[in-house]
Amino acid sequence: MRRILKRFVTRDAHGRALAVQSERLCDDGSGRLQLTHERSAGWCSGCRRPIADLGEIRGICDCCRVRGTCIQCASQCQLCSRRLCGRCRRGFFGPPPLTVCATCQQRLIQRQLVQDRLLLQRISFDREMMRRREVAHVHAMRQAAQRAQHGLHLHAARLRLQRDLAVMREMNRMRLALAQTLRTGASHRCGLP
Repeated sequence: MRRILKRFVTRDAHGRALAVQSERLCDDGSGRLQLTHERSAGWCSGCRRPIADLGEIRGICDCCRVRGTCIQCASQCQLCSRRLCGRCRRGFFGPPPLTVCATCQQRLIQRQLVQDRLLLQRISFDREMMRRREVAHVHAMRQAAQRAQHGLHLHAARLRLQRDLAVMREMNRMRLALAQTLRTGASHRCGLP
């Protein structure tokens, strides 16, 4: 009985056997030949997938420096460009959604908290400015009504006419209705009850 054995060994950059491929040719002595192919592969330490080709290896994770990465499980931080394994990869949901490392994720969360705080301050400032504008508008309308009433008094005094009570009552009623309308409108716009 004769045997012929061929072995092809693929090694990584550190000299470790990555994949072994062997062919075994056996002759049983009676003229029958038997050819056997065997193939064994190393495992990716990140995703536990068999790796047979040297081109599938991507290196060691830059964050944990323990697990290796292959073509299937390797990813990259979109902010600092570190190589990440499946366990060190984090997600940030926006805006915009990103794949990041743990350090960059903390920075993004802090930035988002600051932006939210600034947005709340801007909203409260805008509300206060709107309330002040409404108060100034109501004050201006009251002054205009008082000026109109004083103008009527002066006109009546110039003409030396007796006051027409009906006209004055109607003007007072209109002034009160206008003030009530403005007060109600201002409270609805400012969110006051």
